[in-house]
Amino acid sequence: MGGIYNKFQDEGLQVDDKRRVRVFALDYNNTLPNLGTLITAEWAWVKVDVPETYTQQYGDRQHGGFIDIVQPIIKRKILDWERATVNLACRLEYVDWNVGHFREDNSKIGEDLWSIMPAISFRPNAQTVFRLNYRFQKQKDIFANPAAKTVGFSFGISTYF
Repeated sequence: MGGIYNKFQDEGLQVDDKRRVRVFALDYNNTLPNLGTLITAEWAWVKVDVPETYTQQYGDRQHGGFIDIVQPIIKRKILDWERATVNLACRLEYVDWNVGHFREDNSKIGEDLWSIMPAISFRPNAQTVFRLNYRFQKQKDIFANPAAKTVGFSFGISTYF
Protein backbone atom coordinates (compact mmCIF):
# COMPACT_ATOMS: atom_id res chain seq x y z
CA MET A 1 0.00 0.00 0.00
CA GLY A 2 1.11 3.56 -0.30
CA GLY A 3 0.41 6.96 -1.74
CA ILE A 4 1.09 10.67 -1.55
CA TYR A 5 1.18 11.87 2.06
CA ASN A 6 2.00 15.58 1.88
CA LYS A 7 0.28 18.81 0.86
CA PHE A 8 2.05 19.61 -2.40
CA GLN A 9 -0.37 22.29 -3.70
CA ASP A 10 -1.94 25.30 -2.05
CA GLU A 11 -4.66 27.15 -3.96
CA GLY A 12 -3.38 25.72 -7.23
CA LEU A 13 0.28 26.60 -6.66
CA GLN A 14 2.83 23.82 -6.27
CA VAL A 15 4.51 24.24 -2.87
CA ASP A 16 6.41 20.95 -2.71
CA ASP A 17 7.08 17.79 -4.66
CA LYS A 18 4.62 14.96 -4.25
CA ARG A 19 6.05 12.81 -1.46
CA ARG A 20 5.19 9.13 -1.30
CA VAL A 21 5.03 6.55 1.43
CA ARG A 22 5.27 2.87 0.48
CA VAL A 23 4.51 -0.07 2.76
CA PHE A 24 5.11 -3.74 2.07
CA ALA A 25 3.95 -6.31 4.62
CA LEU A 26 3.89 -10.06 5.06
CA ASP A 27 1.33 -11.74 7.31
CA TYR A 28 1.21 -15.29 8.64
CA ASN A 29 -1.59 -17.00 10.53
CA ASN A 30 -1.76 -20.72 11.28
CA THR A 31 -2.93 -23.22 13.88
CA LEU A 32 -0.67 -26.20 14.43
CA PRO A 33 -2.60 -29.46 14.17
CA ASN A 34 -2.79 -31.71 17.23
CA LEU A 35 -1.40 -29.03 19.59
CA GLY A 36 -3.87 -26.28 18.71
CA THR A 37 -1.08 -23.69 18.92
CA LEU A 38 -2.09 -20.47 17.16
CA ILE A 39 0.74 -18.54 15.49
CA THR A 40 0.14 -15.07 14.10
CA ALA A 41 2.96 -12.95 12.68
CA GLU A 42 3.47 -9.82 10.62
CA TRP A 43 6.51 -7.99 9.27
CA ALA A 44 6.39 -4.66 7.45
CA TRP A 45 8.86 -2.49 5.56
CA VAL A 46 8.18 1.24 5.11
CA LYS A 47 9.86 3.68 2.70
CA VAL A 48 9.08 7.39 3.08
CA ASP A 49 10.13 10.11 0.63
CA VAL A 50 11.62 12.62 3.10
CA PRO A 51 13.05 15.91 1.77
CA GLU A 52 16.87 15.97 1.63
CA THR A 53 16.84 19.20 3.67
CA TYR A 54 15.26 17.46 6.70
CA THR A 55 17.50 16.20 9.49
CA GLN A 56 18.11 12.48 9.75
CA GLN A 57 15.79 12.22 12.74
CA TYR A 58 13.03 12.01 10.11
CA GLY A 59 13.69 8.44 9.07
CA ASP A 60 13.03 7.48 5.48
CA ARG A 61 13.07 3.71 6.11
CA GLN A 62 11.43 1.65 8.84
CA HIS A 63 10.77 -2.01 9.44
CA GLY A 64 9.33 -4.14 12.18
CA GLY A 65 6.88 -6.77 13.18
CA PHE A 66 5.67 -9.26 15.73
CA ILE A 67 4.96 -12.92 16.33
CA ASP A 68 2.18 -14.05 18.66
CA ILE A 69 2.11 -17.63 19.92
CA VAL A 70 -0.99 -18.78 21.83
CA GLN A 71 -1.20 -22.25 23.35
CA PRO A 72 -4.52 -23.48 24.80
CA ILE A 73 -3.87 -25.37 28.03
CA ILE A 74 -7.46 -25.91 29.26
CA LYS A 75 -10.53 -26.30 27.02
CA ARG A 76 -13.68 -27.32 28.88
CA LYS A 77 -16.74 -26.10 30.72
CA ILE A 78 -15.76 -23.54 33.36
CA LEU A 79 -18.55 -22.20 35.58
CA ASP A 80 -21.47 -21.54 33.17
CA TRP A 81 -19.35 -21.30 30.01
CA GLU A 82 -19.54 -24.48 27.95
CA ARG A 83 -16.42 -24.00 25.80
CA ALA A 84 -14.12 -21.85 27.90
CA THR A 85 -10.39 -21.78 27.23
CA VAL A 86 -7.33 -20.86 29.26
CA ASN A 87 -4.28 -19.99 27.14
CA LEU A 88 -0.60 -19.34 27.65
CA ALA A 89 0.77 -16.81 25.20
CA CYS A 90 3.92 -14.98 24.22
CA ARG A 91 4.34 -11.99 21.91
CA LEU A 92 7.71 -10.91 20.50
CA GLU A 93 7.96 -7.46 18.89
CA TYR A 94 10.65 -5.47 17.11
CA VAL A 95 10.58 -2.16 15.26
CA ASP A 96 13.33 0.05 13.85
CA TRP A 97 11.80 3.51 13.34
CA ASN A 98 14.86 4.86 11.52
CA VAL A 99 16.88 2.30 9.51
CA GLY A 100 20.26 3.47 8.31
CA HIS A 101 23.46 5.29 9.20
CA PHE A 102 24.29 8.92 9.90
CA ARG A 103 25.78 10.68 6.86
CA GLU A 104 28.39 12.47 8.97
CA ASP A 105 30.20 9.49 10.52
CA ASN A 106 28.45 6.38 9.16
CA SER A 107 27.40 5.31 12.70
CA LYS A 108 24.13 3.39 13.00
CA ILE A 109 20.99 5.40 13.64
CA GLY A 110 19.14 4.12 16.71
CA GLU A 111 15.41 4.43 17.40
CA ASP A 112 14.68 0.74 17.68
CA LEU A 113 12.54 -1.11 20.17
CA TRP A 114 12.04 -4.75 21.05
CA SER A 115 9.88 -6.44 23.62
CA ILE A 116 8.79 -9.81 24.88
CA MET A 117 5.39 -10.27 26.47
CA PRO A 118 4.40 -13.55 28.11
CA ALA A 119 0.71 -13.74 29.03
CA ILE A 120 -2.12 -15.84 30.34
CA SER A 121 -5.63 -15.41 29.03
CA PHE A 122 -9.13 -16.65 29.71
CA ARG A 123 -11.75 -16.91 26.97
CA PRO A 124 -15.19 -17.67 28.35
CA ASN A 125 -16.37 -17.78 24.72
CA ALA A 126 -14.96 -17.13 21.24
CA GLN A 127 -15.83 -13.42 21.34
CA THR A 128 -14.41 -12.39 24.73
CA VAL A 129 -10.93 -12.54 26.24
CA PHE A 130 -9.39 -11.44 29.54
CA ARG A 131 -5.60 -11.23 29.30
CA LEU A 132 -2.84 -10.56 31.81
CA ASN A 133 0.53 -9.61 30.23
CA TYR A 134 3.99 -9.00 31.58
CA ARG A 135 6.05 -6.80 29.26
CA PHE A 136 9.84 -6.51 29.13
CA GLN A 137 10.95 -3.86 26.64
CA LYS A 138 14.19 -2.19 25.55
CA GLN A 139 14.22 0.97 23.46
CA LYS A 140 17.17 2.91 22.06
CA ASP A 141 17.16 6.60 21.16
CA ILE A 142 18.28 8.01 17.80
CA PHE A 143 21.96 7.97 18.87
CA ALA A 144 21.78 4.27 19.87
CA ASN A 145 22.61 5.07 23.49
CA PRO A 146 22.16 2.18 25.94
CA ALA A 147 18.56 1.03 25.83
CA ALA A 148 15.94 2.29 28.25
CA LYS A 149 14.20 -0.66 29.90
CA THR A 150 10.51 -0.81 30.67
CA VAL A 151 8.80 -3.60 32.57
CA GLY A 152 5.31 -4.01 33.89
CA PHE A 153 2.00 -5.78 33.92
CA SER A 154 -1.09 -4.92 31.92
CA PHE A 155 -4.57 -6.37 31.99
CA GLY A 156 -6.94 -6.17 29.05
CA ILE A 157 -10.48 -7.12 28.18
CA SER A 158 -11.70 -7.48 24.59
CA THR A 159 -15.14 -8.50 23.47
CA TYR A 160 -17.27 -8.71 20.34
CA PHE A 161 -14.37 -8.57 17.90
